[in-house]
Amino acid sequence: MAVLGASGSGKSTLIDALANRIARGSLKGNITLNGEPLESRLLKVISAYVMQDDLLYPMLTVEETLMFAAEFRLPKSLSKSKKAARVQQLIDQLGLRNAAKTIIGDEGHRGVSGGERRRVSIGIDIIHDPIILFLDEPTSGLDSTSAYMVVKVLQRIAQSGSIVVMSIHQPSYRIMGY
Repeated sequence: MAVLGASGSGKSTLIDALANRIARGSLKGNITLNGEPLESRLLKVISAYVMQDDLLYPMLTVEETLMFAAEFRLPKSLSKSKKAARVQQLIDQLGLRNAAKTIIGDEGHRGVSGGERRRVSIGIDIIHDPIILFLDEPTSGLDSTSAYMVVKVLQRIAQSGSIVVMSIHQPSYRIMGY
């Protein structure tokens, strides 16, 4: 589901409210899943939230970044080889195979493209295979081709069984077709 609207229309606020990221008492209403009230603790377990800004270590490769996330977000009881297998599966799911050994980069070091960077950020948050994925303007700051690639990845995630809820600002015609 995509929440569309002009700047300042409340898209991010709605996504934050659905993801339970707004202080208690600030809003009124109920959040249900399949007609049942959704408890805050359960929502944290079954969901992931991808912020608009990417916060990544610039000197790690795509693969190292996702492995780092796997070490922290997957159960300790899961073997290192199973975590590595999940990372490889995620690299393929996100269309990052050609960039797997490339550093993330920053202003001073050339690295992955903006679209690849955004897909790595999404990967960090979906490493534990959440049921619900919230994204705050995942295409912001990307050119139309990169934005299209990000939306295609999100479509594949939704087709694999996750619920994808995102806000989007000024989508292109190609994105609207999805």
